[in-house]
Amino acid sequence: MNEILGSTGTSSPINPIRKKELDDNWKTVAAKAVTDDEFKKLLAADPIKVLEEHGLKIASEIKIIFDETNQQYHAKVSSDASEELKAEAQWWTWRLKMIKEFGQELGRKVGNVAGFEEGCKPRSII
Repeated sequence: MNEILGSTGTSSPINPIRKKELDDNWKTVAAKAVTDDEFKKLLAADPIKVLEEHGLKIASEIKIIFDETNQQYHAKVSSDASEELKAEAQWWTWRLKMIKEFGQELGRKVGNVAGFEEGCKPRSII
Protein backbone atom coordinates (compact mmCIF):
# COMPACT_ATOMS: atom_id res chain seq x y z
CA MET A 1 0.00 0.00 0.00
CA ASN A 2 2.13 2.89 -1.33
CA GLU A 3 -0.66 5.41 -1.55
CA ILE A 4 -2.50 7.53 0.99
CA LEU A 5 -5.71 9.41 0.35
CA GLY A 6 -5.22 13.17 0.59
CA SER A 7 -7.63 15.94 1.53
CA THR A 8 -8.43 16.52 -2.14
CA GLY A 9 -9.59 12.94 -2.56
CA THR A 10 -6.56 12.08 -4.64
CA SER A 11 -3.85 9.72 -3.57
CA SER A 12 -0.14 10.37 -3.23
CA PRO A 13 2.49 7.85 -4.22
CA ILE A 14 4.65 9.03 -1.28
CA ASN A 15 4.91 6.43 1.47
CA PRO A 16 2.16 7.28 4.01
CA ILE A 17 4.55 7.41 6.95
CA ARG A 18 6.98 9.68 5.07
CA LYS A 19 4.11 11.88 3.82
CA LYS A 20 2.74 12.32 7.34
CA GLU A 21 6.20 13.19 8.65
CA LEU A 22 6.74 15.77 5.89
CA ASP A 23 3.26 17.30 6.28
CA ASP A 24 3.37 17.45 10.09
CA ASN A 25 6.77 19.14 10.13
CA TRP A 26 5.72 21.48 7.33
CA LYS A 27 2.61 22.56 9.26
CA THR A 28 4.81 23.51 12.21
CA VAL A 29 7.18 25.54 10.01
CA ALA A 30 4.36 27.25 8.09
CA ALA A 31 2.48 28.18 11.27
CA LYS A 32 5.63 29.65 12.79
CA ALA A 33 6.39 31.59 9.59
CA VAL A 34 2.92 33.13 9.64
CA THR A 35 3.10 34.17 13.30
CA ASP A 36 6.80 35.02 13.78
CA ASP A 37 8.32 37.68 11.49
CA GLU A 38 11.92 36.96 12.54
CA PHE A 39 11.48 33.25 11.82
CA LYS A 40 9.87 34.09 8.47
CA LYS A 41 12.91 36.20 7.53
CA LEU A 42 15.30 33.38 8.47
CA LEU A 43 13.20 30.89 6.53
CA ALA A 44 13.12 33.08 3.42
CA ALA A 45 16.87 33.76 3.63
CA ASP A 46 17.97 30.11 3.99
CA PRO A 47 15.01 27.76 3.53
CA ILE A 48 16.95 24.51 3.25
CA LYS A 49 18.86 25.06 6.49
CA VAL A 50 15.76 26.12 8.44
CA LEU A 51 13.68 23.24 7.10
CA GLU A 52 16.36 20.73 8.06
CA GLU A 53 16.54 22.25 11.55
CA HIS A 54 12.81 21.53 11.85
CA GLY A 55 13.02 17.87 10.84
CA LEU A 56 12.41 18.26 7.12
CA LYS A 57 15.25 16.27 5.57
CA ILE A 58 15.50 16.05 1.81
CA ALA A 59 16.07 12.56 0.42
CA SER A 60 19.59 12.18 -0.97
CA GLU A 61 18.19 11.33 -4.42
CA ILE A 62 16.49 14.73 -4.62
CA LYS A 63 18.67 17.62 -5.71
CA ILE A 64 17.65 21.16 -4.85
CA ILE A 65 18.58 23.65 -7.56
CA PHE A 66 18.38 27.42 -7.24
CA ASP A 67 17.30 29.20 -10.42
CA GLU A 68 19.15 32.54 -10.40
CA THR A 69 16.93 34.01 -13.12
CA ASN A 70 13.63 33.43 -11.31
CA GLN A 71 15.16 33.52 -7.83
CA GLN A 72 13.47 30.28 -6.78
CA TYR A 73 14.30 26.73 -5.80
CA HIS A 74 13.31 23.55 -7.63
CA ALA A 75 13.60 19.94 -6.52
CA LYS A 76 14.88 17.64 -9.24
CA VAL A 77 15.27 13.88 -9.55
CA SER A 78 16.67 11.69 -12.31
CA SER A 79 14.30 10.80 -15.13
CA ASP A 80 14.32 7.15 -14.10
CA ALA A 81 13.36 7.90 -10.47
CA SER A 82 10.38 6.12 -8.92
CA GLU A 83 6.94 7.74 -8.89
CA GLU A 84 7.30 8.08 -5.11
CA LEU A 85 10.54 10.04 -5.45
CA LYS A 86 9.09 12.22 -8.22
CA ALA A 87 6.07 12.99 -6.03
CA GLU A 88 8.28 13.90 -3.10
CA ALA A 89 10.37 16.19 -5.31
CA GLN A 90 7.15 17.90 -6.36
CA TRP A 91 6.17 18.21 -2.68
CA TRP A 92 9.49 19.99 -1.98
CA THR A 93 9.15 22.28 -5.01
CA TRP A 94 5.69 23.44 -3.87
CA ARG A 95 6.90 24.12 -0.31
CA LEU A 96 9.95 26.02 -1.51
CA LYS A 97 7.70 28.18 -3.71
CA MET A 98 5.49 28.87 -0.69
CA ILE A 99 8.54 29.95 1.30
CA LYS A 100 9.38 32.43 -1.43
CA GLU A 101 5.89 33.86 -1.00
CA PHE A 102 6.39 34.08 2.79
CA GLY A 103 9.39 36.30 2.08
CA GLN A 104 7.43 38.78 -0.04
CA GLU A 105 6.31 41.98 1.66
CA LEU A 106 3.25 43.89 0.56
CA GLY A 107 4.53 46.99 -1.17
CA ARG A 108 1.22 48.80 -1.27
CA LYS A 109 -1.47 49.89 1.13
CA VAL A 110 -4.59 47.78 1.03
CA GLY A 111 -7.76 49.82 0.41
CA ASN A 112 -10.75 50.08 2.69
CA VAL A 113 -13.55 47.56 2.61
CA ALA A 114 -16.99 48.93 1.73
CA GLY A 115 -18.77 49.99 4.89
CA PHE A 116 -15.55 50.45 6.86
CA GLU A 117 -13.64 53.67 7.10
CA GLU A 118 -10.25 54.10 8.68
CA GLY A 119 -10.56 54.96 12.36
CA CYS A 120 -14.33 54.53 12.40
CA LYS A 121 -16.68 51.82 13.55
CA PRO A 122 -18.33 49.72 10.85
CA ARG A 123 -21.57 51.23 9.63
CA SER A 124 -24.64 49.27 8.78
CA ILE A 125 -25.28 48.71 5.08
CA ILE A 126 -28.85 47.51 5.56
